[in-house]
Amino acid sequence: MSRNFFPAIFAIGVGIFTGYYTFQPTFQQLQYERQHAQKTSAPSDPTALKQDTNAPTKSETQQDPKSTTR
Repeated sequence: MSRNFFPAIFAIGVGIFTGYYTFQPTFQQLQYERQHAQKTSAPSDPTALKQDTNAPTKSETQQDPKSTTR
């Protein structure tokens, strides 16, 4: 029974190494993008988040009287 453990453990090790080697560039890119996004994100102050004042509100828009949807 112990002779069957070595091939299984070896196969698991090779699979883990292959996955790490294959996806390492993607993980590094994601890490770089997360760090870069944190540095360039705008502060969340209320004046930066205010809505466009020129956009029409729901009360200002009028529906076509011939329209069947409301």
